[in-house]
Amino acid sequence: MLITGFVFAVSFSTLYAQTHIVEGTACACTLPIPVLIPTFSSLGILVGSFVYYAMFPKLRETERKVAEDSKVLLDMLQPEEREIVKRIVENKGEITQSKLSSQFGKVKTFRIIESLKRRGIVLKEGYGKTNKIRLNEKFREILCL
Repeated sequence: MLITGFVFAVSFSTLYAQTHIVEGTACACTLPIPVLIPTFSSLGILVGSFVYYAMFPKLRETERKVAEDSKVLLDMLQPEEREIVKRIVENKGEITQSKLSSQFGKVKTFRIIESLKRRGIVLKEGYGKTNKIRLNEKFREILCL
């Protein structure tokens, strides 16, 4: 609401100034034209600061909630699954199976990925001679990737 009012005031004042400039009565304005730009710039900074500080607690609360949701999601996984998901998250939501296999072993990685795939946490796509493992879209949203 505050931003809308500010945009309206700036638009109306610009129209007012433009009308007086076109009519040739710019010098007879109640508010001198050279003062409009610094006035509205300062007012814009004030409005922007107010909106930021009004929204800042909500942003912090949202970040805290996302962190809690992520922790709850990861706590529901087995320790090995949690490690695999952490590696995927560290690689921006996708990683090759061969890279995971080099860290955890081929058989163990295969079994964990299949378990995560059955539960809908990851997607497995062919990628050359290996597979690309991606987090499901729902989990990407929860983990903010």
